[in-house]
Amino acid sequence: MPQGCYVVLHIGTGPSHAEVKSGPPLVVTGTNRFPLSEEIRIERLDEQLAKRIQTACEPPHYKIDNFLHDRHLYAFLRRASEAEATKYEGMGELHSLIALSRLVRPTSVGDRYSAFILDSGLEDSAIYAIQYKGISPDVFVNKTQRDWLSVQDGEELRKLMPWLSKTKPMHDRVRRAYWNHDYAMRTAYLDMRLPLVVSGLEALINVRKNDNKWQFQDRVQQLGKHFGIGLTHDDLSKAYDLRSKIVHAESFLYGLGAILPENQHNSLYDKLECLLRMTVRTCLLDENNFGNFFRDDHDVEARWLLGSKPKKPKK
Repeated sequence: MPQGCYVVLHIGTGPSHAEVKSGPPLVVTGTNRFPLSEEIRIERLDEQLAKRIQTACEPPHYKIDNFLHDRHLYAFLRRASEAEATKYEGMGELHSLIALSRLVRPTSVGDRYSAFILDSGLEDSAIYAIQYKGISPDVFVNKTQRDWLSVQDGEELRKLMPWLSKTKPMHDRVRRAYWNHDYAMRTAYLDMRLPLVVSGLEALINVRKNDNKWQFQDRVQQLGKHFGIGLTHDDLSKAYDLRSKIVHAESFLYGLGAILPENQHNSLYDKLECLLRMTVRTCLLDENNFGNFFRDDHDVEARWLLGSKPKKPKK
């Protein structure tokens, strides 16, 4: 019987020669494979196969020759099951895995190069491009960050594999924070990313209808201290004010310099995004201890004790 296979390419340049010598090793090199489970692996594809997948997924254009180069760094692959009703069913699990991988190391691998190989045993199998409508096919990461997984990243991703199972639900707070993190990765606009990340942190620590801003300031600062990310009450007050002005359509970020100078927006955002990522990742890797601190309102209040709210000075 033909053996179908889902595949998502990570298009990128990868580590420089200097990074290869001094940095962590790439998750796969040469013909090596990095298995994540019996069904899923990461590998560097044969050049011709990689080109065929890119050809399938890219626009054909018209009266323009396309001299295709193999631009893939590595690929995520998942064997298809006979029980899967559509080509999208198994691909959804593969994209969920890639969303989990961004908790370990944010990379720009997205949905643009998603395909179904009808028979992975054939040298020249037909390839079906899977195109997603209504979402961004791309993921955006900080240009100064390493945009590829290392062997160590792959080993940590293996530990997250149980969360792909439909029978293993996340705590509701953690699930909302997890998807806010991934939604933030799918836009290049900081005006959209900042509210998503702030909301992701709120999903974890807000438990009452009142004093939302104070809960955010106090508890997110506690999270920052736990993970060694320096965020002051003033930083978090400004982050919350920026988020509120944006979501209530009072202004765009470029017009909010009175709250925080524009040249400081990115650095504050990067700290918040990093903290959200580290918190969610730790919740999943240490489910029975750290993860349970976010199980319900009572657990949040018991672990992240809220300090006394400062009184406003009298006029």
